[in-house]
Amino acid sequence: MGKCDICGKNGKNLTLLGTNHKELGHIKVCSDCWEKLYDKNKFVGGSTSSSGSCPTCG
Repeated sequence: MGKCDICGKNGKNLTLLGTNHKELGHIKVCSDCWEKLYDKNKFVGGSTSSSGSCPTCG
């Protein structure tokens, strides 16, 4: 089970996105935090990928 590196949210069905943050380096974040960071332009371009516990993907 993963955990969001920003807010600490975790759970069985939580999907995390792996990305490179401009100041923090590689982090895994929930979709809520991803949206907030995206709006603040905190990602290195082209660096986001899905890496979580999607019930369908595993």
